[in-house]
Amino acid sequence: MRQHHRFRTPTTVAIAALAVGGSLLGVASPAFAASGFLPGDLVIYETQGTSTAAQAVDLVDYSEAGAPTGYSVALPTADSGTTHALTESGSALNDGELTLSADGQSLVATGYDAPVGTASITSTTVPRTVAVVSSSGTVDSSTSITNTTVEANNFRSATTSTAGSPLYTGSGGGAGVTADGASTNSLLTTDKVHEVQIYDGQLYESTTKNIFSVGTGEPTSGTQTTTALLSGANLPTNFGPDQFAFATLGAGATQPDTLYVADGSNGATAGQPNAVEKYSLESGVWTATGSITVPLAVGLAVAVYGGAAHIFVTGATSSSAANNTVLYGITDSSGFGGTLSGTASVLANAQSGTDFKGLVFAPPGPGAVTPETPYVLVLPGLTALGLAGYLVYRRRHRAVS
Repeated sequence: MRQHHRFRTPTTVAIAALAVGGSLLGVASPAFAASGFLPGDLVIYETQGTSTAAQAVDLVDYSEAGAPTGYSVALPTADSGTTHALTESGSALNDGELTLSADGQSLVATGYDAPVGTASITSTTVPRTVAVVSSSGTVDSSTSITNTTVEANNFRSATTSTAGSPLYTGSGGGAGVTADGASTNSLLTTDKVHEVQIYDGQLYESTTKNIFSVGTGEPTSGTQTTTALLSGANLPTNFGPDQFAFATLGAGATQPDTLYVADGSNGATAGQPNAVEKYSLESGVWTATGSITVPLAVGLAVAVYGGAAHIFVTGATSSSAANNTVLYGITDSSGFGGTLSGTASVLANAQSGTDFKGLVFAPPGPGAVTPETPYVLVLPGLTALGLAGYLVYRRRHRAVS
């Protein structure tokens, strides 16, 4: 286990401030964080190259306004003892779906155990790496999976309840479970999985066709029954969900009652969805309640505060783009059951030669309340603007090829 930081200038900021719910989230304070990710900020999984070959990966801290704070963590690019390399294709649209552990204390990233420059990395038979990264930037990349089924497919995401507990993996071969430091995993499903996440003690997966609950709770062995969340008229044609986020917008007892989805449509072509979609749990049915166009939407993070849901998503400039290079922001003030509508705002553009993949909110560090329930954060530089804090809900996010 080691701490490995690399400081780069990761983006050209397109918008230095974002008007949200009538309040201005101003320009980020300069380079807060040599000691760790800043609670309340976003973390974007970025490849330092855009080709199909293996690229170095940085986890980069951004303010909600889209400004890089100057803090990033470079994932290992070479094996050393129990540390395994974690590189990624710069062009696999749905790989790199970064997640947050269920206890909110760790980032969980996936990639390939191969040197930078390895050709056509997603189709190469090399071990698949899981890295668990603490709020202070310590990287544990001791998990390197060699199962034939996993190595034959894109390796897109992983998550865990807490550091040291079972790791859940998502790949084209299915959702799997393994232990930290292990070299094999056991498949729970055989679906083509994009993102895995744990919400309120339940394991979920997004696939090329739907979002499913997997078994009951957090299963650790055996083939599991999956239950689709969307059906009928509420299931979009050519649905291809990547990262997704649950939220609670209503005042009733049901939690969560809202689901946001980055629907990149598996690398959409003309006429297919390229959108962030909203679903509201009405009479026990996840009901479609609007969408906003975002080309090749992959990563997704949602915060609820100030009477609105604030949505952050990584996507592309168009549905025909070769890479995801844009961080978008969306404000949904319609509340529970209201219709999501409007236009996504460009917050940041990736630096030339880099690629945006998944994103999450930064882990708040030890002692904070689990983000599966709301908690209050006071952000530096915002109190002067009259924001006493805000409620952050756990989001779910992802990427594919």
